[in-house]
Amino acid sequence: MGPRWRYLFNEVLIGLRRNLLMTLATVVTVTVSLALLGAGLLVQRQVDKAQDTLYSEVEVSIFLLDGISEEQLASLEGDLRANPVVADVLFESKQQAYENFLEIFASDENLINAVTPEVLPASYRVKLTDPEQFTVIASQFDTYPGVDQIIDQREILERFFRIMNALRNGAIAVALLQLVAAAALISNTIRVTAYARREQTGIMKLVGATNWYIRLPFVLEGIVAGVVGAVTAGLLLLLGEATLVSRLKTEVAFIPFINAGDVMSTIPILILIGAGIASAASFAALRRFLAV
Repeated sequence: MGPRWRYLFNEVLIGLRRNLLMTLATVVTVTVSLALLGAGLLVQRQVDKAQDTLYSEVEVSIFLLDGISEEQLASLEGDLRANPVVADVLFESKQQAYENFLEIFASDENLINAVTPEVLPASYRVKLTDPEQFTVIASQFDTYPGVDQIIDQREILERFFRIMNALRNGAIAVALLQLVAAAALISNTIRVTAYARREQTGIMKLVGATNWYIRLPFVLEGIVAGVVGAVTAGLLLLLGEATLVSRLKTEVAFIPFINAGDVMSTIPILILIGAGIASAASFAALRRFLAV
């Protein structure tokens, strides 16, 4: 390591030690803001994964009236299978619907006792070649004899994903506010450090040091704080994936969840953002020293 780089390294360490409390406050603020931002990015990735899987499995439920005749039932099934947008048709009787109900709500004894097979309707579960083609089925079979109502599971999923997107937007909005606070704190820390070392920087200018060389230790101090905060945020996200998400994976098996690889691929983004905001805030704080 050359004398110039050794000097820069030593100055960065000295600056961080002199303002230890402010540096810790900066790291904590950056950690919180980037953890929220990373959580927002991971929620978006989770939504994309779930959409790809659940939309491919989405079905149209055609619920039948109790008085539907065998002829109407056969005619309905024949027309469904003949429709080009229909990939598969599965008939679910009232008894089968009740058995599925018992399996899903096995833990709720009060609900089970309140429902009988006669309450639940028979239905057709229709899988489409393209889930976007629900209107084709609805328009053709909505007024079909013996049909009670047609429900597109996609509508239910879209409500769920709207909630997830709202959570993502909220996390990102709070993260952006926190990042503004972090930038202000970094700027203030660098300004205090530069003021405390104004005599030293004045001497360096007199002996021919460039503005870039004078400012670089201060900028590096800010970048170190930003990167440390970003790495800490990434470790928190990994901890969340290993605990919360892993538990969800065991309880909700039909949805693909994000994994440690997804979190790891997000960490470099957080580091770039942390370093970028820190360097920008540091340069902004040092504008008054351009003509030292």
